Amino acid sequence: MRSFLRNLRAAGRLALLRRTEAEAFAALPRDLVLLAVADPALNLLASWLLTGGGGGFAPSSLASFFLHIPLFLLCGLGAARLLARPGLVTTVPVALLSVSLVLEALHAALEGAVQSGWLHLPAWFLDAPLYYRFFLWWGGAALLFLARLGPARPGRRAASLALFLALVVPPLALLPRGDLWTATQGEGEELRLTEEVLDAQPRLMQEALDRLLPGRPGVPDIYFVGFAGDGGQGVFMRELLSVERLFAGRFGTAGRSLAMVNNPDTARDHPFATVSNLSRALRRVGEVMDRDEDILFLFLTSHGSANGELAVENGPLELAQVTPEKLRDMLAEAGIKWRVIVVSACFSGTYVEPLADDQTLIMTASDATHESFGCQNGADFTWFGRAYFDEALRRTRSFTGAFEMARETIRAREKEEGESPSNPRMAAGKAMEHKLAELEGRRGAQAPQPRGGGEPMRR
Repeated sequence: MRSFLRNLRAAGRLALLRRTEAEAFAALPRDLVLLAVADPALNLLASWLLTGGGGGFAPSSLASFFLHIPLFLLCGLGAARLLARPGLVTTVPVALLSVSLVLEALHAALEGAVQSGWLHLPAWFLDAPLYYRFFLWWGGAALLFLARLGPARPGRRAASLALFLALVVPPLALLPRGDLWTATQGEGEELRLTEEVLDAQPRLMQEALDRLLPGRPGVPDIYFVGFAGDGGQGVFMRELLSVERLFAGRFGTAGRSLAMVNNPDTARDHPFATVSNLSRALRRVGEVMDRDEDILFLFLTSHGSANGELAVENGPLELAQVTPEKLRDMLAEAGIKWRVIVVSACFSGTYVEPLADDQTLIMTASDATHESFGCQNGADFTWFGRAYFDEALRRTRSFTGAFEMARETIRAREKEEGESPSNPRMAAGKAMEHKLAELEGRRGAQAPQPRGGGEPMRR
């Protein structure tokens, strides 16, 4: 254990790009074995903590944690011969593994700080490129370590650097390591229609409807209805449940909220997202709300198609798809007067014209002819959901102001990622603009002011 801590201290210096001699590392074979075991163990623990224990072990990622060991050994062997220092055979892989451990811990700490709300960073910084930022950091530290080894002629040191760049960097860049514990258990799997699930679903929907509290006279309440339509990818489930929690804490929708989800992991605790359940939910909200005062916030997230259909998939069930016309008819039947509607899907701009009216604010993740992005396995939010809900609405209570902020965030991210613009759309009726301004004024007056001015802390 003493030699292990010694290696971590030396790796800490190296990670700070400080000069670190080879002798600073304990490089017996047993030290190399311990580091090789500690590396995946740290990732397993960190990824388990970051997912809250949900999800499952990903054995397919295990091989990537041992692929680099023979590469490091070959690099050490080459450096030992080029620099005429036999001890580098184990010292080089020990140094590279030690720095990897330190940076893996920093990576996990950064994600944990953001996830817990202690630190706020833009969404584009936290996605897949984050691995490569740490990889570049690790590669830079490794190059400095090898460049400072001596004594040797400059040509031999250059050869050892070239060996590292040719032998180690390409495989690790092309085959990034995956987490050993992921929250993607069930993604891509079909729902199992067990007797327990079939018995639970009618009860879950009825209980959700019965829990909706009535509107309060003189108080403009917000009712949140969420719909995660595609059960094949967990991102829609995670996005919706995160948004529901956000609205409960930030907009006071607890007791006036209903989330319908298609996903194998929630089949026993959330009602399915189906057209019929959505219709029932909207009718019930229309019954219990004060239609003159209260506002419906309806959030739909799923895949979308150019013909306007929002995907409703929960295999093996065969389900009807949501269309703009069906949604318009459901809202009209429910008699809901004031409506804020967010549709996060590709081609979701097809919903704007059929649903827009004087008492509706509608926002979509894209226009009618373009895709939106971010519905990959393992993600917690789509790009639009992250920018609008997880970033903008944590900084402002203005639904329209948050949209303008999110649109700029998405525009910048799409440009950086080389994607075609999704062109998020927003249409606000004049009466709804006045209604929301009144609501924001009331909430602003009621919000506690922090000491020294500014906006209250969140999360």
